[in-house]
Parts: sequence; C-alpha cells; structure tokens
Amino acid sequence: IAGIGVAALLALRRREDGPLRPLLALALAPLGLVGYLLWVGHRMGDPGGYFALQSGAWAHEFDYGRQTFEVLTSVPVGRFTYLFAFPFADVIGVGVVLLALALVPLLLRLRPPAVLVVHTLLTLVLVLGSQQIFANVSRYLLPCFPLFVPLAVGMRRLSLPVQCSLFGIAALASGSYAGYVLFELGVP
Repeated sequence: IAGIGVAALLALRRREDGPLRPLLALALAPLGLVGYLLWVGHRMGDPGGYFALQSGAWAHEFDYGRQTFEVLTSVPVGRFTYLFAFPFADVIGVGVVLLALALVPLLLRLRPPAVLVVHTLLTLVLVLGSQQIFANVSRYLLPCFPLFVPLAVGMRRLSLPVQCSLFGIAALASGSYAGYVLFELGVP
C-alpha cells in the first residue's frame, strides 16, 4: 500500500496521468487490507480480531525490534533463552537477517524505482520490528526479493558453469532447509 502511495505521489508530482488515476490508485490500494481485517474481525466477533489472533495464537506483535535485537545478540554467543528458541533455525535466521541488512546499501546504490525501495524497507521494518517465532524470519523476509537484484547484477559477470554451480548449491541448501522446517522443526 505504501509503495502504491509513493508511486501515486510521484505520478502526481510529474503530472503524468492527470490527478484522477493516481488518486484513485491511492484510494483503492488499502481496500483489500481493510476488507480482510474487517472480515476476520466479523468472523471472530471482535473488530480487532486479526490482531487478537496474531497476538493470542502466535504471540506475534509489533515490539519495535526488541525481540529481534535479543535474538541477534543472543545467538552469536550461543545463548538460546529468548522466547520461542529453535537454535538451528535461528542461526539460519540470524544469517538471513544479517545478509538482508548487508544487501540494503547495495540495492540503494543501484537506484531502483522508489516503489521497490519503499516496499523492501517497510517489509524489513515490519518483520524485524515484530516479536515472532524467529525461526520464521526467513519466510517473512521473502517479500524482500528486490534485495536479490544486487546479487543478480554481480552474478551476470560470472561464467555460466559458475552460475549453474551457485544456483545448484543454493537450490540444495534451500530444499534441505525447507525439508527441515517442514518435517523436523514443525514451526507454523
């Protein structure tokens, strides 16, 4: 929604499509989210039902990054006393978070469209600012796919055999981790 808002404001500033189309996009963008929140609230009999479900069923709520900071400072020293600790998956989650944070400046250096920057940064803020089962952070960061653009730009200089090897290793690692999470870890 924020990305569409930025795109609409940029279109209004450039006067590309006239005022109607950007303002209409700005008005329509949040309707899906609002409709879903109202539907869940209706089904649960509570206007704030979605947030009650997130908090009550999954202990998932915005804590301004307190738990993420605790995990990022606990895992490297081998302490797993924080909420919902899954040592193996959390080590991978910490690696994914650190990689994502390292890729942000590389993405910004490429000067991508503002919509992608807003989408990526807000997704990072929402995920890293939430209390959650940290083992799921890798899954929650999937919408940050624009962070892979700098990697793709760098990989285009590699030879085809090296690219195939890297993709094969990444596929094996990804599949192994997915199997572990699905069949061993049991994280929702």
